[in-house]
Amino acid sequence: MTREELNIITESVFNNLLSQKYSSEELIKKITDLSEENGEELNANQFAMFLFYQNLEFTKDYINEVLENVLLNKNI
Repeated sequence: MTREELNIITESVFNNLLSQKYSSEELIKKITDLSEENGEELNANQFAMFLFYQNLEFTKDYINEVLENVLLNKNI
């Protein structure tokens, strides 16, 4: 695999995640759902924790998808 091919894979995975699972609409929906579960709007600490865990989840999903594409030789 060339560096250019890897760059194509990483960019594609990043864009797919941002446009689907981590789109602004999806994040707003998750925030709304979480607020409804709590019965009130998220305070600053809860919102920061939400963003922190979303970042961790995004990173995990990103790494998994990149590795899947690289190791299983999937064409994007």
